[in-house]
Amino acid sequence: MGAGVVTVLSHRLFALSLTACLLSVPAAARAQAQPSGTASSQPVSTQADPEADEGHAAAVFLAGEPVIWITAGAGPYAPRFRAERISGRLEEVVHDRSLRDVSITVTDVDDSSELRVGPRLLMVVTARDAASVGGARTTLARQYARDLENAIRQDRLRYAPATLLRSTIYAALATLAFLAVLWVIRRVARILRAIIARRVVASGTKLRVISGEWLSPGGVARTARVVIRALRVAFILILFQVYLTYVLGLFPWTRAVSVQLLGYLLTPVRAVVGAFVGYLPKLLFVIVICAVIYAAIRLVGLFFREIQQGRIVFSSFPPEWADPTNKIARVLFIAFGLVVAFPYLPASNSPAFAGVSVFMGVLVSLASSSALSNMIAGLVLTYTRAFRLGDRVKLGDAFGDVVETALLATHIRTIKNEEITIPNSIALGSAVTNYTRTGSTRGLILHTSVTIGYDAPWRKVHDLLVSAALATPGVLQEPRPFVWQTALNDFYVTYEINAYTASPRQMIDIYAALHSRIQDAFYEAGVEIMSPHYTAIRDGNTVAIPETLREPGYRAPAFRVEDAAAPVDAASSQDLRVPRRR
Repeated sequence: MGAGVVTVLSHRLFALSLTACLLSVPAAARAQAQPSGTASSQPVSTQADPEADEGHAAAVFLAGEPVIWITAGAGPYAPRFRAERISGRLEEVVHDRSLRDVSITVTDVDDSSELRVGPRLLMVVTARDAASVGGARTTLARQYARDLENAIRQDRLRYAPATLLRSTIYAALATLAFLAVLWVIRRVARILRAIIARRVVASGTKLRVISGEWLSPGGVARTARVVIRALRVAFILILFQVYLTYVLGLFPWTRAVSVQLLGYLLTPVRAVVGAFVGYLPKLLFVIVICAVIYAAIRLVGLFFREIQQGRIVFSSFPPEWADPTNKIARVLFIAFGLVVAFPYLPASNSPAFAGVSVFMGVLVSLASSSALSNMIAGLVLTYTRAFRLGDRVKLGDAFGDVVETALLATHIRTIKNEEITIPNSIALGSAVTNYTRTGSTRGLILHTSVTIGYDAPWRKVHDLLVSAALATPGVLQEPRPFVWQTALNDFYVTYEINAYTASPRQMIDIYAALHSRIQDAFYEAGVEIMSPHYTAIRDGNTVAIPETLREPGYRAPAFRVEDAAAPVDAASSQDLRVPRRR
C-alpha cells in the first residue's frame, strides 16, 4: 500500500515537472550564459539585431551547453546574432547523417579563417575576434575548431543505440532508487512522529509560544508533526529535483532541459556563496562595529548599575535616574552603530534598499506620533522624580502602588490587586499625589473628620480623638496627633483628627483601625456621634450609644403627651416638649 502511494506520488511529480520543463525547452536550448569575468547573462534573441548587445560575449550552445564564446561582432552582426547562427549550424551538422566524418577544417580566406565540416560552413573567425581575446587569429581558429569538433562528436555519441540503451538502464535504476528513498523518507517521518508524540505525552512537555502562552502536550505533538511534514516535503522536492536533472540529462532530446534544471538548482547556491564571499570584508567590519558597541553598552550599563546600587554617588544624580539613563545611552549607542555600519550592510547602496528605508521611515513617522509623545512624557516623569517604583500614588482616578515605569506607560496596582496601565502622556497631564515620598522622613499625615453636637465639650472631643489616634497601630506617637475644628455647622461641629504615619503603604488599614478606635473612644465616653444630623422622635429620649456601653442603671427619661386644653404649669412644661435632634 505504502509503495503504491509513493509510486503514484512520484509519477505525478515526474509528469508535472516534465511538462513544465518541456515547455521551457526553447529557452533552455537558447539560454544565454556568461563566462567568468564578463557581464551578467542576457537572454538570447531569435531576431537578427545587428545593434543589440554589441561588446558583450555570447555563448554558442549545443544540447543546452555552451561550447565556445563569441566576443566580437563581424561586420553588421553582433556577437549574440553570430552565436545563434553558429548554434543552429552545429545542430544541423549533428543531425545530418550524410556527414560521416565530422572533422573540422580551417581555411584561411583573405583576413579571416573559415571553419567547415565537409562542405558545411560553421563559422568565420576574423581579426576582430582575435583582437577581442588578445591572441592570433589562426591560433583562435584552431582552438574553436577543436572545441566545436569535440562537442559534435560527443553529441552524436549520445544518439548511438548502445548509449541510449545504457541511458535507459541508468534511468530505470535511478527511478527505483528514487522510489526507495521516498519510501525510506516516509517511514522515517512516521517513526519520528510516533516517537515524539509518545515522549511528549509521557513527559507532559509544554512549549512556550511567542504570545507568552503555553502549548499543551497535544499541541506540542501537533506542532512536531507539522514540522516533520514540512521537512519531509522539502527533502522530497530536493530529491526529485536531483532525480529529474539526472534522468533528463541521460537522453540527448532532454539534455537541454536537464542543464536548465541544474542551473535552477545551482544558480541560487552560486549566487549566495559568491555574495557571501564577496561580502566577507564588509562583514568583518560590521562584526568589529557590533563588538565595540556591545562593549561600550556593557561598560556604561555597569557604571549606571553601580549608581543604582549606591556604590557610586553623585549629589545631583539620584539613583532612580540610573536605569532610564542607561536605557537612553543604550539606544544612542545602537543608533550610532547603525549609522556607522549602514554603508557596509548588504545591498545598502541599491535603490530598492533606499526605497524600502524611506518607506519604513514614513510609516514610522506617521504611526509613532503618540508613541513619541509617550516616550518623551516618560522621560519627563522620570527626571522630574514624580514617582518611583513601589511608591503609593494617586494618578488621576487610579490609586495604588507603582509596579512598573516603562518607556511608554506606567503600571499601577490598586489595593484591590487591579493593574492599571496609564500612558505616560496622560500621566504627565494629570496631577500626581505621592504618598510615599515624605512618609519615611517627615511622616505622612492621615486625617479623617467626625461631626459632634454642640452639647459635647470641644476639649473633651479633642482628647477623645487624640487618644483614639494614639491607640491606632501604625500611627506615630511623635509628632503627636492634633485636631482641627474645620467648621461650625448649624447643628454640629466638624472635628478633623490628623495623625502621622511612616507606613504609607498601610494607610488603608490604618484608616480602618483609626475609625474603629474613634467609635470605641466616643462610646466609652458617652458622647454621641451625630453625623449626619437627623430628626427623630424617640420614646424616652434613649441616647444613641450601644447598650453594652451605657452606664449601669441607665433609664431613659419619660415621654408624656397631654391635652393642649388642660392647664400646664411651668414646672412640667419641659416634660411636654417633644425631643428633637438635628
